[in-house]
Amino acid sequence: MTTTTTAAEVLDDLPQDAIALRRPDIPVTLSELAALKGEAVEIIEARVQVLETLRKASIRATSPEDWLLFKAPEEQGGQVVGYLQDCGADRVRDLYGIEIFDVSKPEKIVGNDPGVFHYLIRASGRCKLTRQVVEEMEGGRSSTDDFCKGKTGAELELLVRKAARANLDGNITRELAGMKSVPLNDLTDAWTGTKKLVDHCRRGRGFGTRDERVGGRSEKAPDVDPPICPHCKTTGVYRPAKGNRAAFYGCPNYTKHESQKFYVDAARWIADQRAKRADTPPKADAPPTVATKVERTLDADEIFGGRREREPGQEG
Repeated sequence: MTTTTTAAEVLDDLPQDAIALRRPDIPVTLSELAALKGEAVEIIEARVQVLETLRKASIRATSPEDWLLFKAPEEQGGQVVGYLQDCGADRVRDLYGIEIFDVSKPEKIVGNDPGVFHYLIRASGRCKLTRQVVEEMEGGRSSTDDFCKGKTGAELELLVRKAARANLDGNITRELAGMKSVPLNDLTDAWTGTKKLVDHCRRGRGFGTRDERVGGRSEKAPDVDPPICPHCKTTGVYRPAKGNRAAFYGCPNYTKHESQKFYVDAARWIADQRAKRADTPPKADAPPTVATKVERTLDADEIFGGRREREPGQEG
């Protein structure tokens, strides 16, 4: 007859010292683990489970708007990772028991233009859960950042100083919690069963130019309304001619429906749109044109061959 040992029974059989070592805040060297022999494996597995559970819970506590996604070039694999922004770091700091101490006085750095300045601030941090410590971390913000537009004088000074401190806290939290580069699948798994979707995360470097990321039209795109992908209802993106490949419109979210290709010949689309514009005055409430014809199938390398110009994402 086969008997099953429960987790409680395993804990009862372990020495109290071994149970204490399961806690991630208790330092353990390889020699100390080796001395425990068979119990060492269970201690390591228990630590891994604790940290994995905490990591998932901390991501679940954040919102998609707290994350900025970055995408590697297609020729390097096109992997997408998430970067937890300063606002999101506030939501996970207490879960890890992260403390920030030895905060320096903000240091103002000015240049030739009195309206352009930076604030730097330093501090150290510790995680009570893992006992990790980071020292002399830096944070900073500039008066030229997007969130400073329209601000002047004392209001601008205060805003940049506050943002510099928030960036410092965020840098320490990301370092201790391991939230600087989180695989996209980790975000998806943590949000499973909730209304939170990775599609609602902000896009940064690797997802087109800054104007395209915020819904604008590329400077190289023709002055006609682009077609709409019939599969995901996303506005098509103009891809200029390259080598033997003619210019075309494609879906920027093609990876979400790879089995359903969307490709529209740019020359034909532009000619049709300009002809319609010349013959019929556009209506103010006219619905967007939906393209449904697929001329041929292109693979990712053919569509995005070579490194494209990118601008790094910016935190607000």
